[in-house]
Amino acid sequence: MCGICGGWLDGGVSHEALDHSMESMRHRGPDDHGQYFDGPVALGMVRLSVIDLAGGHQPVFNEDHSVAVVFNGEIYNYRELMAELRQSGHVFRSDSDTEVLVHLYEEVGADLCERLRGMFTFAIWDTRRRRLLLARDRFGKKPLYYATDHDGGIIFASELKGLRPLMQAAGLPVEVRTQGVYDYLSLGSVPQPETIYRGVHALPMGSRLLFDGEHVKVTPYWKLNFGVKRKIPYRDALQHTRELVSQAVRLRLRSDVPLGVFLSGGVDSSVIAYEATRALGGNLQSFTVAMGAAAFDESPTAGRTARKLGINDHHVLPLRVSPLEEIQRVARHYDQPYADSSAIPSMAISRLARQHVTVVLNGDGGDEVFAGYRRHLAAWLAPLGRCLPHGLSRRAAQMLRLLSHGKRRSATGFASRFLRGTRESWATRYLIWTGDMLLDADKRRIWKGGPVRPTEDWIETLAPRGLSSLDRQLFNDIHIILQSGLLVKMDMATMAASLEGRSPLLDHHLIEFTASLPDGYRIRNGQLKSLLRDAYRDCLPREVIKGRKRGFEIPLRQWLENDLRELVQDTLRSPSAHIRDYLESSFIEELLDETVGMERNRASLVYTVLMLELWLQEYTRSFLKPAAFHSSCGSPA
Repeated sequence: MCGICGGWLDGGVSHEALDHSMESMRHRGPDDHGQYFDGPVALGMVRLSVIDLAGGHQPVFNEDHSVAVVFNGEIYNYRELMAELRQSGHVFRSDSDTEVLVHLYEEVGADLCERLRGMFTFAIWDTRRRRLLLARDRFGKKPLYYATDHDGGIIFASELKGLRPLMQAAGLPVEVRTQGVYDYLSLGSVPQPETIYRGVHALPMGSRLLFDGEHVKVTPYWKLNFGVKRKIPYRDALQHTRELVSQAVRLRLRSDVPLGVFLSGGVDSSVIAYEATRALGGNLQSFTVAMGAAAFDESPTAGRTARKLGINDHHVLPLRVSPLEEIQRVARHYDQPYADSSAIPSMAISRLARQHVTVVLNGDGGDEVFAGYRRHLAAWLAPLGRCLPHGLSRRAAQMLRLLSHGKRRSATGFASRFLRGTRESWATRYLIWTGDMLLDADKRRIWKGGPVRPTEDWIETLAPRGLSSLDRQLFNDIHIILQSGLLVKMDMATMAASLEGRSPLLDHHLIEFTASLPDGYRIRNGQLKSLLRDAYRDCLPREVIKGRKRGFEIPLRQWLENDLRELVQDTLRSPSAHIRDYLESSFIEELLDETVGMERNRASLVYTVLMLELWLQEYTRSFLKPAAFHSSCGSPA
């Protein structure tokens, strides 16, 4: 796992700018670093050594040094690809998965991405064709950001904090994009491929970028297809699911460093732990967080699961953190405003795991792939909801909302949101069912940041037409919630601790299979995530299979009313608060008045606005240049 950066500028990329970019991302790769300069082109990387510890130094070159690569991620099928390439006459100088990229590029050019099974971003410089190739894995598990300068050049980096020094050196302004703030208030994160900065983009998931010195061309090499369904008995689907999950886990156990698994009380991580112990026996470490409050604490269930699976080395982290310190840590480290409060325990458990291992497997993606959220049940039931008379459903939604006392996750709260959403447009329905954020109708009343386009307009056109309501919900979850939210959270949290996270349930072979199945295989008789639960029903404790989803949560309401109350009031009530450039002061005051006692349980919205303000404060500080990254590893062209 690494951080990569570089660019192609008419005047060249300065050593100083590349040093500063690498230094800002040193947490991503504390073990090694390397640079390469060839006229106007520069490549840089910081490395976390996981495979071929001694021989994996980057940049990596082909036999005649005409192709150079810097790489972030893991290619899980690298051994199979290496064997094929050796048969074709390629000579390898190392056992690193990175070297596979340069030789595969020699064979198939820019089409190499289709052959890769893993999580990755990379930059390949072809000295003969004079072209730069950037690429990102199918689900965007590894980040890559880029910008173009006024003369048509390009710069890139794994994190926005790594891109900023390159932007400043290229004379590009670092400016907040108003539309990004507006969309953040709807979704809790800034949706990719855009970013919070004007003129800066994330390379889309499953895409590659080619640059020849004049033109930037971004094209997808893979798209997830929900439209073609296969006919397969449910029993056979369960068996094939087990086979694909097992294969995905075994591939991700390839490592030359200690490895463990994040284990909660849920199905997803328990399935990963089960398959990992089948492959490794008891030689596996597991890590979980004890939240303290029983309503949020899954550690007792995780402990019983670890014992049942024969995991002897199970670590439990009591979440005894300072809410004030942790929330400021997230605001400083995350490159964009981010409203998912589970980033706090994610960073805490990553720090714990790094004390013992370098690589962890997790259950990320299970809910988005197998339909594990109540919003998926709502989408599955949508045809039934639309059969109700409009007036009746509206009145029932209002009554249930009152009965729920604003508790959206209660049974009555879910029923209210379900009925409210059935008669709305697809995009509005998606937001009602998905989050705690603001709808466009709400934001138009409180927005003062200038002209923007409605977030719903973008959501409306994202998923292909003709999909079922459930498939459309899952498609959007993968392309919005997963890509721009959950995967960003896990990458930033693990990399902050120099820890590599791997997500077997996001293996593209597995997801392509599940996307081809009928709706009734993922939600069966009203049971969420039926395919995965039934596939492992005889392998895991009944409390895991039958347990309700809790999520990786913190007692947010309690924190806001106690530990963070002074921060919330002082920060947001300040006349100089940056959010007052975007939101009407009357709304802010109304929100803060309601925070006392959380009468309407608006904790998530308060946290969203607070994180925006803390991030804006961090952004507006002077961009201090880090100490020079004195490199002795630069390679001449």
